[in-house]
Amino acid sequence: MFSPFPPGWPALLAVGELVQLGAWVNPMLACFLPWVVFGIAEALSDRRVARLASVMMALSPGVLILAGSRMAQTSVLLGLGILMLSTMSRSPRRWWMGGAAAAYVVLARPFDAALLAGPLLFYGLSSARRDGGLAWWIGLPGFAAVLVLWDNLTLTGSPWTFPMSAWYDAWQGRAGCNGLGFGDHIGCAPTLGTFGHTPAKALTLASEAFQRFDRLLLGVSGGTVLAAAGAWRLRDKRILAWVALVVLGYALYWSPGRAYGARFYHPLYLVVPVLMAIPLARIRQQWAVVAVAAVSLWGLSRQLPELSDSYWCVDDDLVQLLAEQDITEGVVFMKGNGRRGVSWPGLGVEQFQCDPMLEAGDGWGSADPSSMTEGLQFRHALPDRASTVAFMEAHHPGTQSWLVIHDVTTDRRQIRTLGVLAPR
Repeated sequence: MFSPFPPGWPALLAVGELVQLGAWVNPMLACFLPWVVFGIAEALSDRRVARLASVMMALSPGVLILAGSRMAQTSVLLGLGILMLSTMSRSPRRWWMGGAAAAYVVLARPFDAALLAGPLLFYGLSSARRDGGLAWWIGLPGFAAVLVLWDNLTLTGSPWTFPMSAWYDAWQGRAGCNGLGFGDHIGCAPTLGTFGHTPAKALTLASEAFQRFDRLLLGVSGGTVLAAAGAWRLRDKRILAWVALVVLGYALYWSPGRAYGARFYHPLYLVVPVLMAIPLARIRQQWAVVAVAAVSLWGLSRQLPELSDSYWCVDDDLVQLLAEQDITEGVVFMKGNGRRGVSWPGLGVEQFQCDPMLEAGDGWGSADPSSMTEGLQFRHALPDRASTVAFMEAHHPGTQSWLVIHDVTTDRRQIRTLGVLAPR
């Protein structure tokens, strides 16, 4: 058994878990994002724009929502930001700081490393060679890449096969479905009603992602219009290549990336707040800051209820039901059937289907991965009694067990006591 995710973010998250602050790792990392964007904006424009851009980064609902999750995007955004700032800085420390940041991105999200960190490393290559910082600038991310390839080889048998692809292959039985590009074989779940990935699908999914990103910039639509005006006024247009890399790069990936807004477009937060701040800087700064804060906080207040109400089909109803029946120890087998249509319009998800696999998150969310025997242990239901008995004898002998049958369509559950299972 192994995680499908690259090792960088789980390792960083584990540091927080060791001190019982796992949920605070992303929020604490997010505290540094306004500082990073301030530096980028000051290098591109002036201090007045930098102040406004850092306020937007600090208060953007899109940033805060992902910072409240345990997903890798916040830490990768910070890593890419430090790397970008290193290419703009004249500090002698920039080479080891940028190299270390790039190495983390390689370990946490290799695709973002190839798509975004790679061009930044190439951009700073000649300066790093001239300053004698090449060992840090190239050596650290290069060593990280070797570790990722070794991890792939250890887990999947091939340095080029990522665990996530192996998991998707096993789940769907569609070999190579998690690859990049277009074709009928690409796509591990139906998108827009069918399997496969095409340029037309990529355009539609990119448009949907753009709308989610635009809505979550300030909590209301229209932020990208300000950014377009800022891009028009910006003298150095090279930074716009960053936007193109993100949008075109992720067009090659089949997944819509709808969870927590437009998480695949998260790297855009390094430049879009800067572009938005350029036209707003013409307004008196106090009024601009007050307006940005008011709009962002109002927008965030619209999204928070959706996040706390069965977001992505997960809630605490199962845990409450078990607590009501005083079930606190043993194995809980989860069996679901049917589907239920839901939506979270404030977060840009108008149509979604909750299925048994996603609903099983009600159990996995309360499981303790560090303990495989104590407390409540949640498992997917096995197909028959013989398989269940064999599993219990092998892994949980003498342990009480229950079966929770979940009608996903009506979102109702019933609990059946299985007891201590033994062969008949």
